[in-house]
Amino acid sequence: MKLNSLIWLTWRQHRWPIIWLGLIAVFAILSLWSIEALDFYMNTSMPIAGFYALMVQTGFGALVGAFWGAPLIARELEERTYFVAWGQDVTPVQWLRGKLIVFGGLAVLLGALIGNGDGFTGSVRTWNSFEANSLLQAGYAALGLAIGVLIGLLSRNVVTAIAVTIVLFVVVRVVLAVWMRPFYWLPARVIASWEETPVVPDRGLELGHGYAGSDLQPVPARGDCMMAVNETSCMRRANAAIGTYVDYQPIERVVWFQIAEFMLCALIAAGLLAVVFRLMRNGGGWKPSRAHRRLGPPVPEPTPDIPAAETTATPEPDADPVAETGEASDPAPEPVSEPAPDDQATSGTATAKTEG
Repeated sequence: MKLNSLIWLTWRQHRWPIIWLGLIAVFAILSLWSIEALDFYMNTSMPIAGFYALMVQTGFGALVGAFWGAPLIARELEERTYFVAWGQDVTPVQWLRGKLIVFGGLAVLLGALIGNGDGFTGSVRTWNSFEANSLLQAGYAALGLAIGVLIGLLSRNVVTAIAVTIVLFVVVRVVLAVWMRPFYWLPARVIASWEETPVVPDRGLELGHGYAGSDLQPVPARGDCMMAVNETSCMRRANAAIGTYVDYQPIERVVWFQIAEFMLCALIAAGLLAVVFRLMRNGGGWKPSRAHRRLGPPVPEPTPDIPAAETTATPEPDADPVAETGEASDPAPEPVSEPAPDDQATSGTATAKTEG
């Protein structure tokens, strides 16, 4: 089967999930763009539509994974239709490649459009609008699709695959955004003496603050100063530090951090899809029994008849065919001798006397 035929078949089979998720993405895109235009001309606050649009932007990758990726293989395995889908003139790898071309291309395209706006800042770059990036949203959409496809292959159940995909995508999202994103690059540091206050540059992302020692490195607060009313004054009187510091990420690094996070998403998605293709080449990691290969209800296997010649019972002796014939037919009447008539008996007696 040619690739264009697989693409057309994918559209025919999954057109309704594609249409519904596409409409949601279009709603989010138009809402964000219109809100930014109204804010530019009228300086109004964001309406409720913009809030929902931001929610779609944040969770678009989870929607792609749950409604496009998870059912892709799980439905075929659950309904046992993969013997028909993969038993024709197309291999499982070719079948999956054609599906991913359609779903992957649409997910990346819609994700890039959703990332083109945040409803607040427009073209002004800030750390708060970090998610409003076409490249980053495209990476998250591809990551959600890859997670859904792998979970669907492993679970072989649509509902389970959808639930696990959403949970796993949220976990990955939190790990990347909260624990890894602020530290893609070593943070910059501002150190100020006791008479001054460290100031983060405009639109910088503050990461933490503390006390700086004589070597300009962070030092922990003393135990007695932590119990004091004014911890800073206690540290200053004890000469435990020379001032305070603030770690931050400058605004100029936003673009590089977005590229780094996109590359992480792309690498994770590529690794997950590589695992999926490897499992598909090896039969999906699951060899069904003979009963699972039937599309209908299981039919009990017929018990083979044992020939009479192979029985172990002692054969009975053959009966005499003549006896069997005689027993079967009515017994023949025995011949009865008829008595001689009286005249013959009298003449015989007289003859005997004369001869005597």
